[in-house]
Amino acid sequence: MSKTSTELSEDIEVIGPGKMLAEARMAMGLSQQQVAEQLNFRPALVEKIEQEIFDSKLPDTFNRGYLKNYAKLVGVDEHDVLASYEMLGVAAKQRTELQSFSKITEKEAQHSRLMWLSYFILAALIASTVIYYLQDASNDSSTSSIAPVSDSQTNTSSQSSDVAKTQSGNAGVTDVAGVSDSSQELISPAQAATIASQASQTSQAQPELNATSTLAAPVQETLPANIEPNERVQVTATDAEVAQIPATAVFSFAGDCWVNIYDGTGERIAWGIKKAGYVMQLKGTAPFKVTVGKPELVAIDFNGESIDMSKYNVGNIAKFSLPESS
Repeated sequence: MSKTSTELSEDIEVIGPGKMLAEARMAMGLSQQQVAEQLNFRPALVEKIEQEIFDSKLPDTFNRGYLKNYAKLVGVDEHDVLASYEMLGVAAKQRTELQSFSKITEKEAQHSRLMWLSYFILAALIASTVIYYLQDASNDSSTSSIAPVSDSQTNTSSQSSDVAKTQSGNAGVTDVAGVSDSSQELISPAQAATIASQASQTSQAQPELNATSTLAAPVQETLPANIEPNERVQVTATDAEVAQIPATAVFSFAGDCWVNIYDGTGERIAWGIKKAGYVMQLKGTAPFKVTVGKPELVAIDFNGESIDMSKYNVGNIAKFSLPESS
């Protein structure tokens, strides 16, 4: 449904319905208490009407009815009062839009300051990186001048260590030879034959072990590190991730009836008194929260399905949601 609103220029002063009614009441010499008694209103309600404080929770039809009755009592044209009431809502909407515009301007200014701060931090990081590389290059040049001296010392020390290792190795070979000779002198012929047979068995078992380890290695390599299941886990979406579905509702009125309807986003999409024979089609986000003054005068089709209205009491206000909970 398209929504139209009248824009007010800044130099036009809106006279609210409460001020009009209060001036007419004082011109007639009536007090708020007297008005409340004649209209069967609460004194607090009369005071709120004159202060233009309307309960947003009530349907707009009730506020209009209060204004009409008050206007008739004090002799003010009810059309002028209702027109002032409508313009009061337009002015409030424009004030809200101006406030939102000022908030957007403040956010843009904050974003601009944050952007400049980010640029400053980035420039500081680049400067520190350049300084670090320049210092590193100067350290490398000083280290390269000292390197030849340290290389010569390293070569000298390595040569001396090689000579020492050679001497110790020769001594070790001599010691091993002496031990082997002495062991040959102490071992008898029978012990020598036993040692030879054990050595041959060990040499025969060694190739078998090598072959077994060679065969076992590929098997271990072919085994996967992690075994993944063949079945895939299907992840279902949670209720918060389920997108809201648009819905269509058609209301057919057999008589005058007031309605008040909100969609699933909390926006009021229809309200007021609907005349007999009027067919109203609504599109929005489900669920719809519906309040109907006379359910026996309304026929409803929701997404192509007819809604049973006979279960609601005749002449009583009906409140329900579409789609209806099963």
